[in-house]
Amino acid sequence: MSTTGAVLPSTEPPQVIGQEAPEEIQFCPLAAVSKWPYKSFGHLDSEIISKAFFAAGKFRMRGWSLYYIYTLLDTANKPLVLVPASEVQALFEDIKSELRLLVYFPSVEKEPGFLLSFTEKGTPRPRYLGRLDLEHSLDEMEAKIPPFAHEANGNPRIDDRSFAAFKKKMEEAVQATKQKSKFQKNKKKKERITLKQSWCEQMKRAQCYLGVRPRKEPGMRDPASDPSIPIRELEQAVQRYNLSQCIELPDLAISEPAPFEFRSNVVFICVDVEAYEKNERPITEIGISTLDTSDLIGLPPGEVGKTWMKKIRTRHFRIKETAHLHNSEFVAGCADRFEPEFGKSEWISFKEAPQVIASCFRPPYSRPLDHLDGGLSNVAGETPEPKRKLVLVGHDIKNDIHYLRKLGYDVSNLSNLIEALDTADLYRAWKHQLNPSKLGSILVDLELTGWNLHNAGNDAAYTLQALIGIAISARTSGANRQLNTQAHLTAHAEILEREARDRAKEEADEWAVADMEGGDGGAPKPLERFGWPTDDFPTGSWQARKGANVSEARDSRKELEAKLTVRIEGKENEGIVEGKEVGDANGGETFSQTMSERLAMLEKVDGEMEGGMKLPVTARGF
Repeated sequence: MSTTGAVLPSTEPPQVIGQEAPEEIQFCPLAAVSKWPYKSFGHLDSEIISKAFFAAGKFRMRGWSLYYIYTLLDTANKPLVLVPASEVQALFEDIKSELRLLVYFPSVEKEPGFLLSFTEKGTPRPRYLGRLDLEHSLDEMEAKIPPFAHEANGNPRIDDRSFAAFKKKMEEAVQATKQKSKFQKNKKKKERITLKQSWCEQMKRAQCYLGVRPRKEPGMRDPASDPSIPIRELEQAVQRYNLSQCIELPDLAISEPAPFEFRSNVVFICVDVEAYEKNERPITEIGISTLDTSDLIGLPPGEVGKTWMKKIRTRHFRIKETAHLHNSEFVAGCADRFEPEFGKSEWISFKEAPQVIASCFRPPYSRPLDHLDGGLSNVAGETPEPKRKLVLVGHDIKNDIHYLRKLGYDVSNLSNLIEALDTADLYRAWKHQLNPSKLGSILVDLELTGWNLHNAGNDAAYTLQALIGIAISARTSGANRQLNTQAHLTAHAEILEREARDRAKEEADEWAVADMEGGDGGAPKPLERFGWPTDDFPTGSWQARKGANVSEARDSRKELEAKLTVRIEGKENEGIVEGKEVGDANGGETFSQTMSERLAMLEKVDGEMEGGMKLPVTARGF
């Protein structure tokens, strides 16, 4: 919270309904004040404030002087109810005194409509309505507001400039009463665009690795801005420039070899790990597939890359110690049905697993190993190959990386692993959709047959097939992208309400920004940037996610209780958690509390409520 300056004091409220407020009084929208703790604080602090000052009628019990003003907005069909800012300031002082939390009016940047002044000459000012308390509900008070025609007769004509300023102020005030502020919406929009952009860049890099998209040439100057180029040569110069910047690419001929070099000459390594659906989720299977781009040189990809898919090598490992565990409740397990076209299943122990997995990330990659002298080593007589750059592939790959770590193998330690690609994200970039799709659905869309899914070996092979199919299909279907987007919007406009149509348009606009023409996806994204989970319950199913959330919440509370200490009057102790310390911008006291103190305070205000009920405060929960 940050201050926006001192709030001017209020005079005694008038007693006549409809009497104009003095110019010097500042106001806050009543609905914005009611939502203030939930929009401005985290869950724990907002719950403490709510139970102490808002819930169970406590907000109305304070008594509020109500004012109203007609907003003159087309989108607002009723007046805006306001309260003096001095009464809101008194509420903040009580919160500070009782809960030892320093609170301020929201900053102008975040909530420009929370604190309002009406000092402009010739514009409407708030008018007195009455007192809101336990004896008078908000509905009763609003019913007393005179009709607009009566108000219009008492106000002077507003000039165009003053009306524009007044309208902007009212729009900001109405926005402040909503659950999410414009600031929050813009922040969320930027986050969505950034996320979509990362998916689209991931797609472009995948296409560069496969030689179906060129690398962007740096330092090229746009010929359209170069007056020295003759007009007769300008068209060809623009074409060369557009190709060098990947803005306009030639049609991809699937019956011919890849038209561009294979970026970094990488080896794709796809991992899929299956675990038992109950108990501690012990690992039962490991599938690893490899695609060496050196094997694709001079080879046409074929329809959706089917010719290239034949170059995928796959291994399927089953864990001896968990051979008796079979999934059937949440997924249909088929550990014993590894497709013969991919190879034969191999049995290994937990002890052997790290070394076996490591061998698949080294030459000769997924070629089977010989068991020599009871150990595991590369095929005898192999000449050591130079270290190749690797790209990890998976479908919702975070879980698989987590499981590999549980087995004792951390892929992020590989110095030649340049990034990870997720086929769930690649498919979203291709289809311009937010929600992830299952591997089986992607295979159907690509017209590929996937047998016995949820077998780790099969899934690893099909995920690499999906990578190839998506990258090829996105290049061959790109010419119709704009037409398809417009058709998508048209179809939505016919079946959805206005809000949904607006959201569909906004979605298309965001994708247009995220998936701009040109570029090669930039530099590979190092593995450590992906934020892989470290909890003991990977998100493989909703049951696992629920368990993870409960476990995380419990551990987080215990950790905060143990670490948080008090910092009062400038005394510092160990364990202050960033974000829990607040200070007065004007040089006042500095408060911070331990989690134990806050929990005790929460229990205290909880016990003061009759029956311990939790009554949320909404826009009309007074």
